[in-house]
Amino acid sequence: MLSSQVQGVEHGSAGFGPPGLMAWQVYFLAYVAGIWALRHQEPALAATALLWLGLVLFRRPGPASCLASLALTAACFAGGQAHARHVLPAVPAEGEAILAVVAHDRAKALLSARVAEVTDKPFGRIEILLEDARATPAPPSKRDAQPAATANTSPDAAPAAPGVESAAEPTLAVPGRIAWDWDEPGLRPAPGQRVEVVLRLRPVHGFANRGGGDFEWQQRLRGVFFRAYTRGPELDATWGAPPPNALWELREGLRGRLLSDLPQTQGGALVLGLLLGDRSRIGQDVTEELRAAGLSHTLALSGLNVVYVAVLGLGLAWAAGLAWPGLYLRIPRQKLAILLSFPLVAAYVWLGQGSPSLVRSAWMFAFWGLFILLDRGRALVDGLFLALALIVLWDPLAVYDIGLQMSALAVAGLAFLHPWLNGLVPPARGPVLWLLRRGWEAFAMTLAANLALLPVSLWYFGSYPPNFLLNLLWLPVQGLVVQLFGMAGMALAALPGLGSVAGPLLAAAASTQDFMLAGLHQLHAAGWFPTWAVLRPLWPELLGAALVLAVAPYCCGPHGRVRRGQMPELSLPVLLLISGLLLTAWPHVRMLGDDARDELRLTVLDVGQSQAVLVQASGGRRVLIDGGGAMSPTFDIGRSVVGPALAWGRPPRLDAVVLTHPDADHAQGLGWVLAHFEVGRLLTNGQWPQGRLAEVLDAALAQGVNAGRLRPQAMAAGEALELGPGVALVAQHPARDYAATGTNDNSLVLRLVWRGHGLALLPGDVQRDGIEDMLERRRDLRAGVLLLPHHGSKSSLSGLLYEAVDPRLALVSCGFQNQYRFPNKDVAAELAGRGIELFGTPERGMMELVWRAPGAAPRLDFTRP
Repeated sequence: MLSSQVQGVEHGSAGFGPPGLMAWQVYFLAYVAGIWALRHQEPALAATALLWLGLVLFRRPGPASCLASLALTAACFAGGQAHARHVLPAVPAEGEAILAVVAHDRAKALLSARVAEVTDKPFGRIEILLEDARATPAPPSKRDAQPAATANTSPDAAPAAPGVESAAEPTLAVPGRIAWDWDEPGLRPAPGQRVEVVLRLRPVHGFANRGGGDFEWQQRLRGVFFRAYTRGPELDATWGAPPPNALWELREGLRGRLLSDLPQTQGGALVLGLLLGDRSRIGQDVTEELRAAGLSHTLALSGLNVVYVAVLGLGLAWAAGLAWPGLYLRIPRQKLAILLSFPLVAAYVWLGQGSPSLVRSAWMFAFWGLFILLDRGRALVDGLFLALALIVLWDPLAVYDIGLQMSALAVAGLAFLHPWLNGLVPPARGPVLWLLRRGWEAFAMTLAANLALLPVSLWYFGSYPPNFLLNLLWLPVQGLVVQLFGMAGMALAALPGLGSVAGPLLAAAASTQDFMLAGLHQLHAAGWFPTWAVLRPLWPELLGAALVLAVAPYCCGPHGRVRRGQMPELSLPVLLLISGLLLTAWPHVRMLGDDARDELRLTVLDVGQSQAVLVQASGGRRVLIDGGGAMSPTFDIGRSVVGPALAWGRPPRLDAVVLTHPDADHAQGLGWVLAHFEVGRLLTNGQWPQGRLAEVLDAALAQGVNAGRLRPQAMAAGEALELGPGVALVAQHPARDYAATGTNDNSLVLRLVWRGHGLALLPGDVQRDGIEDMLERRRDLRAGVLLLPHHGSKSSLSGLLYEAVDPRLALVSCGFQNQYRFPNKDVAAELAGRGIELFGTPERGMMELVWRAPGAAPRLDFTRP
């Protein structure tokens, strides 16, 4: 957002309308782009070029100054990239070697480590970050045994010295940190406490889909390269004595008092989260309803909570003015409120365990308050940039933190877009118009923050709840009543003899939150909170949207009016606005060109121990075959993995969805897809899931975007799904007269055919009985590519099938280090003996095959090298 202020930066001149950027702020953004280039080089370079171009166009320097600004921009970009590379944790080369020694064949390891951090997670889980860890193979009796005893927490029960090592069993230092998730924990360890525990170590490994979330990168930023998981209070562990830590003990004491005084309701659970950042008692249903209502951001401690703490400081300043009326003659109420807020915000950061988002929000507030105290203008903009500069220089990898991105964008929206939106409505006269004007100001603030967040939210999540207006009602009540009552109750609970006063305040906060949740539940049940699946923008669209939002205030509205002598400056924003619109349109033009090509694509998504396959034909026709699934009830693979992958750079539309059989690992992810994607046809093998999964799929068909027009249709051998001229998915199994005892052998087996050439065979989870039935009926199974049936299980091993298909290569979709050890080693050996190359999602991530001609060999692309 470059305004006339950039032109007069040496003199600090202010432009009319929304605030602009100073030159140093533009160069700082180039520094940030250099950090971003570590992972996203092309968009970072393009953004830097736009920054420099805007700086030159608005300042209009001479040739020498132009070259100097180019050199300085490039230097800032290079400096940011070098800084990020320097602090980025290196991937340990010895990681696989450590696993091979201490946890071979999925066995457990005996760890001796120190607790670095303890974080409360949703649904009754804590995450313990372990550091300074050394690992030894667990004794044979403990490698696969269940925990035999409750964790020992006696102060005298110190763990064995980590340096002691058996002559027979090697002890190795584990590089980096270990993220240990403990479901239903039996205790809460303290930071600095040592532990000796038997855990099954796993390297960090996420879903690797093009355009999907990069879990491994996010963990690497934290220095985490190994993970572990346990469930239940009983644990084979020995804990050392907690180190002396008065602040930790005080916070844990407050937490215990809150747990005893707060009602055991979801309202009480939310109050605990607002006060301490502890979301472990918030249920999944409440979480889903808050997400659908566009209120999920209220579950995390952020700048919004800091604002409410500052409101408490304002209340204290008002009370001080009542007690000492002359106080305001010495210090204005606004400055007194800021001074009183500083210690309150610091205490709140401590209560929230110093979470990164809370610490960063506190720094933003501190700089903003400092500018107010110094009577400086542009407090919001300059305070934001100074806080970001401090944060980024201290930790450049914080640029990749979603919470920081969202906080910075929301504040930027308030600083740059709100003045423009607010100025669209003229000043009010009269009480009614005054009231309407105040309502417009509140609406403009919410709209400004949401407009700034919208492009990035769509990019990350691929869905949007269009219910942001509810924030106008929810946030003031939650912040000014629930949080403030809760904070007052917590403060009184810490004082001796005031527990009888603290209890009613905490109960009032929880009751108010329960009342709000009850109303939210009623609105959600009535269908008032739709969630839209949307196209996830590519980086040119993001850059174009940012450019449009940046220059829109200078092109229209009261700040876009032509003023004497400023015509050239007003025509330039219009040109930039047009450029931004062209940038947003460019990916769609490319998509139309791609769809016009005479080619065929088959994509095996990386969905862990499950399966989801996408077939895309000329004209943009797309068919999803199965939707993957996960056994965890708190993780929706359709919402988090499959849906975002399908919507990356593409509208959320499918010509057909095929469910090969109703097992959860193929059907669970379809709930989200059927509810939020426009689907032309739904084809099955004639079977439908049972139990809870059936309820989810039935609700998706009855209440989603396809309600009333999409019904399951049974498909049998001999039938075909046409995807364009000469392209079809032809069913080879099951025949209508075939009957199997299980769902796997009834799987739809599909052959992808292009102008008579068999390209790929997609057999679902068919096993030996179904395979033998196809062979006996002499089905045409020939194909150049075979997707291994049943994830490469030995139950589907068939040399006769491999002969009938005669593929050049085979693919398999299965989980990394899965408990079934898929693909089976005998299957892999049989394929190798026949000269068939095998590729799998655990090692290669998402796999995409592209055929440019019916009889040609496909090009094979991976997301993992």
